[in-house]
Amino acid sequence: MEENRRALRFLFTANAISGFAQGISMLAVPWYFARQGASTTFNLVYALVTFASLFWGMYAGALVDRFDRKRVFLVTNIVEGAILLSVAAYGFWHGSVPMAGILLAFTTTVFGYGIHYPNLYAFAQEISRPEDYGRITSTIEIVGQATSVVSGALAALLIEGLPLGGQYQLLGTTITLPFAVQAWPLHQIFLLDGLTYVVAVALIAAIRHRPVILTQVELGTLWKRLRTGITYLREHRTIWIFGLFSFSVFVGLLVELNALMPMYIHNHLQAGAGAFGAAEVAYALGALSAGLFVRRVFLRQPPVRSIIVLMLGAGLGFGAAAATRSVSLFLAFSLVLGFTNAGTRILRVSYLFMHVPNEVSGRVNSIFNVVNVLLRTGFILLFTLPFFARGSNVVWGYAALGAFIIGSALVLAARYRELATLPAPQPAAAD
Repeated sequence: MEENRRALRFLFTANAISGFAQGISMLAVPWYFARQGASTTFNLVYALVTFASLFWGMYAGALVDRFDRKRVFLVTNIVEGAILLSVAAYGFWHGSVPMAGILLAFTTTVFGYGIHYPNLYAFAQEISRPEDYGRITSTIEIVGQATSVVSGALAALLIEGLPLGGQYQLLGTTITLPFAVQAWPLHQIFLLDGLTYVVAVALIAAIRHRPVILTQVELGTLWKRLRTGITYLREHRTIWIFGLFSFSVFVGLLVELNALMPMYIHNHLQAGAGAFGAAEVAYALGALSAGLFVRRVFLRQPPVRSIIVLMLGAGLGFGAAAATRSVSLFLAFSLVLGFTNAGTRILRVSYLFMHVPNEVSGRVNSIFNVVNVLLRTGFILLFTLPFFARGSNVVWGYAALGAFIIGSALVLAARYRELATLPAPQPAAAD
């Protein structure tokens, strides 16, 4: 339907605009702590924030399935934008953002992710036809990662700045800029982030859509609605196993990006913010290429088999990063990690679209996210140990994540026949 195609375009555009500034903020905060020599402190705070988002994630899934998905987007973007703009305003008024403000902005973004993606996927499933699921999930990834390419390229410049004629390292290429770039303080970065939420709200408010499938909204208490999601997975153990272990690359990515990569670049590679931003760009380029090619190449194969292959590639990449000390090889690893993470996400979401009814998709995805949060919290707490911050010991963190991903792939391989033959439910079509 043309109405829904237009709605999806507005949704993707709003997601791209807000994701652009979010990407810069999520790079700026951990790099700020790394420069202060406080990566261990940040990892501890990040672990606590991630653990707190565990409870929010369960509640967020119930909200997604209970209320209109467009309204959920509007309310969450308004709240997040208001907080970021308030932190930025305080920074402009006082000349800098205090530690509490930095952590509030970071926490707001982390909590925002907890409801954003379950709602995004549930909304996209609600207004898409089953034959379009692969294309829709690929488009979500392409749009999101295209903005990450830009935000990653700009992040290092905005964080550290560059003098006139200074040289900038981008994916192993030295670029001499004919102009100076003034470093942005955190309150300016947070202002940019907050303003993009305002634009996103305007775009989402303009969405007009019609559900493709009929769904029955469950009323009752929050606990009753949460129990429905848990019961669904208990009765569909194959979906539970798939969702639990196919998330491993995403777990590894977030832990590596926020807890390990600043230490790896600063301590092990002894490089600067240019390598940090270049790694983010390499990751985004890999993810963008996955959005362009995975649907054409891997979707012709059984999706579970393709997911296992991509997971094994990611696990081996972590092992290679642990065994080497080279900026170029690390950028190649980031490219591979971006491709494998985005590829598994496209295939995983398409698989869940086909096998999970839309009326419980928010709760089911939130349960997977809760387990994801627990795993990330465990790894992050592990990597807060002073051992990993000494010298090149951070490579043992990369080795541990690689082993975790390969082990998860082997579990899916052991259940391959059951996963590959799972029948899809038959939804009721909307008039």
